[in-house]
Amino acid sequence: MPILLRNIRSKKRKAEILNLDYLARKALEAALKSQVAPVLIKSHNLVVADWKNKPTFETRIAVRPEKISMTVFPSGDNAGIYEIVDQGSPPHIIKPVKAEFLVFRTGYQPKTLARPARTVSGGGKTTGPLVFAKLVHHPGSEGRFFSRQIAEDIKPDFKRIIDNTFKKVSKQLEE
Repeated sequence: MPILLRNIRSKKRKAEILNLDYLARKALEAALKSQVAPVLIKSHNLVVADWKNKPTFETRIAVRPEKISMTVFPSGDNAGIYEIVDQGSPPHIIKPVKAEFLVFRTGYQPKTLARPARTVSGGGKTTGPLVFAKLVHHPGSEGRFFSRQIAEDIKPDFKRIIDNTFKKVSKQLEE
């Protein structure tokens, strides 16, 4: 049996209570869009700062009763490249498309580090002898998980911004 703590007679207050979900959602979305999104996009852009085939990055905000989240994802023609480097790839076969042979070196040094997620100056070197092949059974590649590291780095600020936004919305409703 519910316990009645207070009757709300004011039409204005009733409207505010009904509108609480909308107000909180919009305030959270605005705070995340203005304070968190630029930092996340800048961090991702630092990872690909000297890539030849750079993707662009976009954000998606989800404010639901069960979770508040922000997703950063690559977009544009080079989005797939970032996803493969970030998440890795399964074993696959590589065949030449515009030539008779694939030509590559057997070793390399990465251009970017995962922890912290950033570009290494002077990195990105290929080593080893040149190999000519008609077909390569690539063993797949391990993900670098830049996005995961960036998310971990920003998590304290993300939580602080959400808490501060809830406090602001509460103060607005008290007035």
